[in-house]
Amino acid sequence: MSLLQAEVKCAVTTTDKQLAVLESKVEDLDLRSDDDEEAGDKEGKAEVLQQLEEERKALEASRTLLEKLLSKAQDDAVAKAAAKSQDSSTTVTTVTFGDQNSGQQAGVITGGVHGAVFGRR
Repeated sequence: MSLLQAEVKCAVTTTDKQLAVLESKVEDLDLRSDDDEEAGDKEGKAEVLQQLEEERKALEASRTLLEKLLSKAQDDAVAKAAAKSQDSSTTVTTVTFGDQNSGQQAGVITGGVHGAVFGRR
């Protein structure tokens, strides 16, 4: 795993923890009885709930962006690994076997075999 992927995963975990704390605060505010509050307290509670809702939206947007970044980092890592693998492979376009040009021989084949003809001379 690349360093970037590890950092993004850590950021996603941190965002998830922040969301959990935020949801806990919202639940605590909702559990308080509205009957015991005065008009000023109700307005303050509504303002705090609105601020918490804005923070929740921002955290969810951040988490979405972090997930996209992590996906891109993983795709880039796969592409780099594939390119490195291709760079180390060997492509053979012509194979000749002896004077009679017959038979079949293969070592390790990591790709497809195309255009093979059997039974003709």
